[in-house]
Amino acid sequence: MSNLTHRHSTRQSWHLLGQEGTVQRKKAEGLLKKMEEMYEGGNEELRPNAILYTSVITAWSKSDEPGSALRAEILLKLMWTMFKRGNVAMKPNVVSFTAVIHAWARSGENDAGERAEALVDQMIKLYDEGDEAVKPNVRTLTAAVNAYARNHGRDSASKANKLVKKMEAFGVLPNLQTYNSLISAWGNSKQQGAPMMAESILYKLESIFLDGNDDMKPSVVSYTSAINAWAKSLERGKAKKAQAILERMKRNSDSGRINVEPNTVTYTSVINACATTYGDKEEKQEALKIAYSTFKEITNSDSVTLRPNHITYSTFLKAVSKLMPGGEKKDSIVSAAFRLCCKDGQVDDNCLFQLKSSASPELLCDLLGGADPSEITLEDLPIDWKRNGVKQKQI
Repeated sequence: MSNLTHRHSTRQSWHLLGQEGTVQRKKAEGLLKKMEEMYEGGNEELRPNAILYTSVITAWSKSDEPGSALRAEILLKLMWTMFKRGNVAMKPNVVSFTAVIHAWARSGENDAGERAEALVDQMIKLYDEGDEAVKPNVRTLTAAVNAYARNHGRDSASKANKLVKKMEAFGVLPNLQTYNSLISAWGNSKQQGAPMMAESILYKLESIFLDGNDDMKPSVVSYTSAINAWAKSLERGKAKKAQAILERMKRNSDSGRINVEPNTVTYTSVINACATTYGDKEEKQEALKIAYSTFKEITNSDSVTLRPNHITYSTFLKAVSKLMPGGEKKDSIVSAAFRLCCKDGQVDDNCLFQLKSSASPELLCDLLGGADPSEITLEDLPIDWKRNGVKQKQI
């Protein structure tokens, strides 16, 4: 094969990698395999290299298709095989390994965290044996922690925490993104005491930042993830704890101590902590008050960037449905919230579902009309009501 054909095959690979979609990724992978076969058949001009293979691995790491992470890891193993057979251009490096770890993090598979950490351990072993090119870095660590965070396993957060400590001992220090992933890992774990652990990491970030490390300034993601940790927990008083983090964030921002303002997701997460509150009458009443005051604050905001969205409205309606007994007062709150949602054009499937769950039959008739308002779907509603909403399935 001529150099021209070689260049054409390589350009075709890069072209396919630049396109989105599973079909393009599979075509690129198939072309690489063809190049590999022709190289092993004696065509030195089609020698595969680590850059092309790592690019295909990276493409699979961005895919949501089931099995993508396994495909990425198989490609990594192929790189090692070809390198050991004498193709020095195929030697994997830290970028190759980290791309596979990213793929496992995105996969959400039950063993994703363990698969990611096994790759980290392999990198450490190779580095200890003298391979400087595969020394794990903070991106590697963050990707592995993220794999545990997205795993949602009951002990995933503990494993992620141990991994961070192991890597600190190795000399890889966590950064803000690592800590944010660790907060999420605790929030998703449902372990006893998980929200307290998430909150302690947030306060650790605050302390490091205030001690002079500007790179560790907590972000809106840091605060919101800590609030979500309370929302997802079964702890008593979680609505009050979530609100306390929001209030702390506002005080820090207003004083200039830590200038990070809450956003729509932050406020919605507090309301969600209320909507998922269980317990006695007193706790539910407290959660309802917090949900109402938080919802009122965001709807009355003068900021053009801080406005309720479709999730905010549906979450508030869910809170009212679960925390408030039926009656005129409940209908009044539901009516006002839904009418405001319509005015903002934020009605979606979930919002409509929560309205039907929280409103009395009489209020439904008033708001939606029709002989049987319970049968009304999103498609039946005026376009103006849903102009800014996102159609989604009931969750």
